[in-house]
Amino acid sequence: MKNKRGFTLIELSVVLFVLGLILWLAAPRLAGVGEPGRSGVFRNLAAGSEEAFDVSLFEKRETRLVLDPSDGTYRFRVVDGKKEAGEPKSLGSRLAITGISVEGEARPLDIVTEIRYLPGGRVPAARIFFRDSGTEGEPTDWTLKISPFDGSVDVLAGTVVKDA
Repeated sequence: MKNKRGFTLIELSVVLFVLGLILWLAAPRLAGVGEPGRSGVFRNLAAGSEEAFDVSLFEKRETRLVLDPSDGTYRFRVVDGKKEAGEPKSLGSRLAITGISVEGEARPLDIVTEIRYLPGGRVPAARIFFRDSGTEGEPTDWTLKISPFDGSVDVLAGTVVKDA
């Protein structure tokens, strides 16, 4: 009786072909796995805004939301240096800032903009406009409205410049 060990060249070829086919089908879906989604970015911005308001109100320390539209990043930082937020967070490749308005004044998108949460809980009324290129074809526009009363963030569909 002959002892057969190993695989034939045909069996190995079939296995490699099937693995290649699976990777070819799965690679486009796996490309955006580590990238933040729109809802995740909006949740992080809303939570950071409320935390920044709390720090400015209760700890009497100025906090800033630093937006860099050209880099596609944002971060929160406390001015006195006791707390640094670390590296800026990415908006991802699908999300882009299309406008920033602080106290009704449009800010240029080619420079870094800081929204200041002043000691005592004073926050300027601000809106950040986004475009999500999405995966379903048509891009969608979104507005994040920062409340001057409590630092909360409202997510509004479309580009909402003024309240009705």
